Amino acid sequence: MKSIHSYLPPDQDGSDPENSSPGPKPVRKLRGCLSWLENVFIYFGALCILIMGGLITVSVLMRTFGNSSVTDEVTIIGELMIGALILPLAFVAADRGFISVEIFTQKLGPGFQKALNLLAAVVGLLAVMPITYAAYTTMVDAYTSGGYFFGMLQLPKWPGATAFFAGYFLFFLRLVDLTITDLLCSLGVIKPRPGLSSEES
Repeated sequence: MKSIHSYLPPDQDGSDPENSSPGPKPVRKLRGCLSWLENVFIYFGALCILIMGGLITVSVLMRTFGNSSVTDEVTIIGELMIGALILPLAFVAADRGFISVEIFTQKLGPGFQKALNLLAAVVGLLAVMPITYAAYTTMVDAYTSGGYFFGMLQLPKWPGATAFFAGYFLFFLRLVDLTITDLLCSLGVIKPRPGLSSEES
């Protein structure tokens, strides 16, 4: 499957194709902002993984040599897992990087490929909508109730709830963009950029 970027022709000034999608200039700017946010989120996700690795390493060393552990490590790692797993979702969706089995579908014609891309985007959008709404209500509840995790540090719940909602909301926006793009591609309004390698197809 082609990533979202492969459907976007480059601007005349050679700027990034993400900022050159069909439509008026405000739409192109919005898509550029969406792409920028996806990059920021994936960097935060990578940072969460690094912090988790360091925290686990320190905890193992403390247990081995000091007969102690990091305070509330399970809670902290659980919250960091949200950032590591949820924040990169929109970036992966834009790149169509989710695991897929294409043993049979890759033998179908371009028309079927476009229809399957559209179907995947629509199904994904329908599946993500209730999760995004549930994440929003959970985030609001975490702020209004002032909930916290039981433990010595009494860590608040709102940071993890906010990260979860932010990741899924951006994921939702990207799926909307994918749905519109795949629909336009199926109708022949836009076409993939020429000169793509087979790996990008």
